[in-house]
Amino acid sequence: MRNRPHVAACAPLLASLTLTLSACSVDDTPGDGKAKSSHPAATLAPEPKDSALAAEVPEEYTKKTLIMGVSEYAPYVTFESDGKITGLVPELSAQLSSLLDVKIKVERTNFDAVIPGLKSGRIDLSAPSGDFTERQKEVDFADFAQSSVTLMVLKDASFRPKNGLEVCGHKVGVEKGAGTQNVLAAQNKRCAAKGKPSVDVKLYTDLPAASLALQSKRVDAVAAPSASNTSVSQNAQDRFETLELKDMLNLPAATAIYGIQAKKGTGLASVLVKGLQKMYESGTYAKLFGQWGLPLSTVTQSQLALNGSKQSQTQ
Repeated sequence: MRNRPHVAACAPLLASLTLTLSACSVDDTPGDGKAKSSHPAATLAPEPKDSALAAEVPEEYTKKTLIMGVSEYAPYVTFESDGKITGLVPELSAQLSSLLDVKIKVERTNFDAVIPGLKSGRIDLSAPSGDFTERQKEVDFADFAQSSVTLMVLKDASFRPKNGLEVCGHKVGVEKGAGTQNVLAAQNKRCAAKGKPSVDVKLYTDLPAASLALQSKRVDAVAAPSASNTSVSQNAQDRFETLELKDMLNLPAATAIYGIQAKKGTGLASVLVKGLQKMYESGTYAKLFGQWGLPLSTVTQSQLALNGSKQSQTQ
């Protein structure tokens, strides 16, 4: 919400939506579809320190507290009303902290400020983020998950597209700096080829702001990865519905491997990969994703890799 004069008028909506966004959901998991609490009942025991892996952490990171910059993306990351940051990523960070014997502090960071922050050293890590070849030129990725783009719409609205061409000409909110911008840019080429108006892309600082715009009907849909949109839809008191448009899934950046980002060339990401591999073998990796309702967002052990994706955002 950038326009200050409208803050008071939108306060009830914002409060309601904040409660919605603080909950965890099933995402793409089979089951009864009921929403789950953002605070899972069980807390996993910390991974024991692996002295050999800890010795591989670059020295510059052993003498400081690593800052993990994150933006709202439930159930990976949720900002609670009491200021606490919860989700799979904070818990994953805690496990890696224990395993590698390093201190990691999770802090709120706008998504479009992540890569500049990593380059400048203001932050040391960030997750989740799509691992694309263009981004690999700027930062390193420790791959750990996967996702696909979806559209969230108002359940009681008439706009319910069945394919990408039906999105042409509509206002769609996206998170600024996210790969979803590239998905809609590619969709606009398809719109133009069919003589249809372009998707009117509206940029927001984070996904809660985009969802609030949908709630207030300033956009017709929100384009975001499946975990986020499904989380909001499942916990929005029947206001939203998430749609997967099959013909959009072959667009550039419509599907993605997620990684933990680290500064390029430092060697930190390669140690994180080894830590993730260790957690995969111990069973902690699968338990974490199950605990946060994301078992189908896991990757195979071989996909837990350094800059493992060959996917481009634009081709």
